[in-house]
Amino acid sequence: MVESAVAASNEQLNRVYASSLWAHTRLVLQSIVPDPNNYTHLALVGIALFFIIRIAVSVARGPGADYFIMDKVRRQAVATKRTFTPRELSEFNGKDESTPVYLAIRGIVYDVSKSRHMYGPQGPYCNFAGRDASRGLALSAFDESVLTDLDAPIDPLEGLEKSEQASLDEWIEFFSGKYTPIGTLVEPPVESKKDQ
Repeated sequence: MVESAVAASNEQLNRVYASSLWAHTRLVLQSIVPDPNNYTHLALVGIALFFIIRIAVSVARGPGADYFIMDKVRRQAVATKRTFTPRELSEFNGKDESTPVYLAIRGIVYDVSKSRHMYGPQGPYCNFAGRDASRGLALSAFDESVLTDLDAPIDPLEGLEKSEQASLDEWIEFFSGKYTPIGTLVEPPVESKKDQ
């Protein structure tokens, strides 16, 4: 009997505590928003403030904000430490269905195999498969004349105009968001140049 009285007493205390907690919460909310019907208005004001702050921040960053994005892309971590010479990279041109399709942009090699229909032998960008596509993408030229010879030094991309550099930056941002970087493009060792 004593146990049931204690249990009933505890239950009653819990109800009082819960109701007082709710009452306290209501008082706090009413001090913020006097009318409970204004909660919807409060939510709408909060959403509007979020977008106003977001727009203000983007305006404050100005037109140079894109350069911060490109700095992150240039420092992008490459998943593996594999290096490719231009000749080694050319083996991944998509002509063999059992090998992946790679291409390089500004020294970063990307696996574009998931878009084989674009970079494979019948695709519109097939000339870039297994090659350094930097100059071609910068110039928006997709023919073989923009590709450097496999035994020539890697294209330093000199002579590009600002608009062409900006175009290349946009392509790099696109590739880094869609494809996995799997290595870097490097000059062949001096000994192998002599051997060929």
